[in-house]
Amino acid sequence: MHNNRAMRQRCAPTRVALPLCHFIVNNYTVTKLQPPWLPRKRASPMASHVIREVQRIYNAIYDAIVEQRLPPGTRLTELNLVEVFQANRNHIRSALRDLAHLKLVRLEMNRGAFVEEPTPQQAREVFAARRVIEKALIEEACKRMQALDRRAIEAHLKSELALGHEPAKPEFIRLSGDFHRLLARIAGNSTLGEMLEGLIARSSLIIALYENHSGIQCSHNEHEALATALLDGNVQQATRCMEEHLLNIEQRLRLAPPESEEVDLFKVFARPSSG
Repeated sequence: MHNNRAMRQRCAPTRVALPLCHFIVNNYTVTKLQPPWLPRKRASPMASHVIREVQRIYNAIYDAIVEQRLPPGTRLTELNLVEVFQANRNHIRSALRDLAHLKLVRLEMNRGAFVEEPTPQQAREVFAARRVIEKALIEEACKRMQALDRRAIEAHLKSELALGHEPAKPEFIRLSGDFHRLLARIAGNSTLGEMLEGLIARSSLIIALYENHSGIQCSHNEHEALATALLDGNVQQATRCMEEHLLNIEQRLRLAPPESEEVDLFKVFARPSSG
């Protein structure tokens, strides 16, 4: 009997705390999430030099794209990247291929690599997919919420508030996405979490490409309302807040094609008057 109980204890699932790292912004310590499904690559201590180099380059470009330091359409010239990273050209190419797989980089024959430029239709599809996935994750997060998770949510909201409302800051952009990553981690579905991470990265590109001049990163107030419903255990309100939050971001994008004006050919080719 004792052996059976010991076996059940060994086999029981455990909650693993999310790895965290910290950095200082305006004298505040800001928590940065590092979920296990984050597509930033981690080199094991036993990894070869080639693998570590590719991962170093991949991570640096990935972060620059997600934090909107590399605008959509930027040409990623191999020769320049070799110089910037002091790296082998083959390592640069491997990193770019991996980023292209995530749809963050576009590889064009005989032209090279460019930061991806999602179309308006792709932008709508990304946010539609996020609404489906994140509503499901919210429901699971409500069921699995523990004291450790509550403290993590509260600490994250304080970190957002400490950064202020400056959506152009790379730290603000990263932290906005980290709120959604945190909720996915609490939900405990690593498959959906991995899918969501790719969508969050693509959302950053979409916002950089189609944002209006006032800036449209995630709103701290909307995060706070969502967190309040979640911590209260109000599943319906929490899923409604998540859907409205993602819709608000999408609606603030300029996804409508510009109105085409008919070109007056007579004006274009009119000869200047001699008088």
